Amino acid sequence: MPLRIFITHSRFARRRAFTTVELLVILVILLLLLSIFIPFIRKTRETDHRVRCASNLQGIGSALTRYAEVNAGAFPRVVADAGGNYPGYFAYTGPFAENPFAGDGQVSANDVTASLWLLVRGGYAPPSLFICASSSDIPDPLTNADAQSTDAQHRSNFKHARNLSYSYASPFSTAPGYRLNSYLPSDFVIAADKNPGRSGTSDVTLPVFNAPPIELAKANSNNHRQAGQNVLYAGMYVQFQPTPYAGLGGDNIYTSLAERPLPENPQPERTAPGVVGPEFAPAWKADSYLVPTEDQDRQ
Repeated sequence: MPLRIFITHSRFARRRAFTTVELLVILVILLLLLSIFIPFIRKTRETDHRVRCASNLQGIGSALTRYAEVNAGAFPRVVADAGGNYPGYFAYTGPFAENPFAGDGQVSANDVTASLWLLVRGGYAPPSLFICASSSDIPDPLTNADAQSTDAQHRSNFKHARNLSYSYASPFSTAPGYRLNSYLPSDFVIAADKNPGRSGTSDVTLPVFNAPPIELAKANSNNHRQAGQNVLYAGMYVQFQPTPYAGLGGDNIYTSLAERPLPENPQPERTAPGVVGPEFAPAWKADSYLVPTEDQDRQ
């Protein structure tokens, strides 16, 4: 009897065990399921981040509108170059200065990020609004030079490049008729996901306006892995654009049309790749030049 029980048990054990082939089949099925679900989860996550990123830009648009309402229609801008030369722009200067308008050199003239910080300083927007969920950036911690907590009214700029995920239309230009205010055409671009500049696989001056998507991707923001960018228009609406040629008349929003100011008339060719760098400014009255660039401000 004991022998018979042992034989029966052994046969049952052999019948219940998985063979090598069966284990391989199960492994292949699991790998196939993972290959389907992991990209789906990543895509779903990026879609959610993209929506939240667009929502933040919409919030920045609302803050710009409220700022303009109490500033004669003008969008935020700190002091311009005292000599009127408008050599280009600066970024992230004098974050711990008490007054961005003091003219004491702590905040440089033509500082684009200090201009955008006026929304935080004036209570129109919190630091968290300037962070895109798709990026690795973090909100400005609102600390002073001694790393102690302070308030926005005692700061004059974003502390670090990682505290800003977006680029803003430079308000500094000597181009005839250029004004960054609430009276701009509704399809003029005010802000967008961070300008990638020229670094790594990015070059905003490389693709032409009708280049294939794989080439245009080289000039798209890195916030969304070069798939495109959320764009805030002067009409205060946000759209996701798969190309940097998303401005008025097909303007490349991440470049200046030319190295020097252009005459107001006739209209220039607005679909040219343009130039990029802190030494440049918007070159025409309807030239969206969104800065700072990622490569410049992370050095």
